[in-house]
Amino acid sequence: MADYFFPTVVWPSIPADAITPLELVLLTQIYENEPDGDAVYFFASGGTNDCLWFKAAELREVLAGETIAPGSVAELVRDELAALGPDEDEVELDLADQGDDRIFQAIVRRCDQLDHVTITSAWMCSKMRPDGFGGGVTVVTADHILTSTTGQMECELLDRAEYGELGCAPGHGSHALLRLDEAEVRRAITAIADADLPAGPDASSVTDEDIRAACLQTVEATDLAVQHGAIAAVAARAAIAIARHRNA
Repeated sequence: MADYFFPTVVWPSIPADAITPLELVLLTQIYENEPDGDAVYFFASGGTNDCLWFKAAELREVLAGETIAPGSVAELVRDELAALGPDEDEVELDLADQGDDRIFQAIVRRCDQLDHVTITSAWMCSKMRPDGFGGGVTVVTADHILTSTTGQMECELLDRAEYGELGCAPGHGSHALLRLDEAEVRRAITAIADADLPAGPDASSVTDEDIRAACLQTVEATDLAVQHGAIAAVAARAAIAIARHRNA
């Protein structure tokens, strides 16, 4: 019989003062942990634990001080406690679908010291089985939870082997021509402020949240349909020219 292992590490370490009591109770059952200065380093030697058992009274106590947002782990815990029968004093939490990544995202959103958390896992087996090895990585930011695996890497390499580099362009044939980058907007704000001195705006008063809101507003209000069609036509003419040159 083969044994499967999923050693996992979380990096960077999480500032202890950014973790709520409920999050700490959950994370210390999902992961092993050790102190790292003023932070907590989370890891799992054999794999994370998605099925957690608690005394209902313990969970009610740590839940009392939580802000319960829709879709949050705190909401899941509240609902599980509410569903207990009058004689039940233990609660089981299944965090397979909504687990550590959501907890870390909530921490990233309110912690100025973190802009992301990376969860890296190795998939291992006690026997040399072809399906027993690999790995995965999850990147958690304030707005995204993105995951990739060695299986996905294998598919990308097979695409390159079969179709070549041109057949495997980033986006599988969908090319990003223009991207609005928040760091570039920040640089533009500074340039505008410098150009308008001494009576110009104070660039330091513009927060990252201001820039993000402005970018979202700009993207929503901008229609590049005409430009997109013109660019597609330019690419079409270029493709025809490449084909003519090749066949000449």
